[in-house]
Amino acid sequence: MIKLFRNIRKSLLSEGKTSKYFKYAIGEIILVVIGILIALQINNWNEQRKEKIRASNYMERIEEDLNRSISRSENLLKLNKKILKSVTDTQKLLERGTALNDEEKKTVDYAFLWFPRTTYQMPSMLTYEEMKESGDLHLIENIELRNELAEFYSYLQQVESVYEKLSQDIESQFSVYNYQIRAYTNPETLNITFKYDFNQLCQDTLFINTFSRMGIHWRGFVYFMERINSDAKKVKSKIDSI
Repeated sequence: MIKLFRNIRKSLLSEGKTSKYFKYAIGEIILVVIGILIALQINNWNEQRKEKIRASNYMERIEEDLNRSISRSENLLKLNKKILKSVTDTQKLLERGTALNDEEKKTVDYAFLWFPRTTYQMPSMLTYEEMKESGDLHLIENIELRNELAEFYSYLQQVESVYEKLSQDIESQFSVYNYQIRAYTNPETLNITFKYDFNQLCQDTLFINTFSRMGIHWRGFVYFMERINSDAKKVKSKIDSI
């Protein structure tokens, strides 16, 4: 094509048709410009198509993250409520100060087993974090959805920080429990049992007061999981409505 244009220009010049040459040259320039603009537009369309594909992939992954957050928070919420109840029931039994029956012993053992276990895998939004780090948040075109995702991600970060502080607080009080409670682990079944003098525990005001704080901590864990579960469902509902 370029060779053809060159031959036409040479022919016009050799024939002395200068005015026609300039008109042709201008026309050729216009054609080139139009060609460039078309190429740029096609490239722009391709980039937009690629961005739409990326945005769609991101949204699918975000929904998967939200579904995992909902499922994980529901499982943790169920466990946290059970632990909270065992802790508060054990506190009542300690304050009652009488011997335990078999069911009450199971409640106390369950509380002693679970109350220090605060290191659980928190719900996460890995896809949102990836988009944030790569500068791709603009691919979430819906402003309300983008804001809700930002708020949810920020809340997860805050809860993780609070969990860490609560865990440290619980660990800092282990000395109060360690001198009263001994744990035994069965290496074959991996079952854990405890040995303690319940009557002595009932007489230990420091032990009861310290243990009572566990109820406050686990109340916080329940609240956080309820909020995470509710917010995750809210964001997912927003995505489904778009």
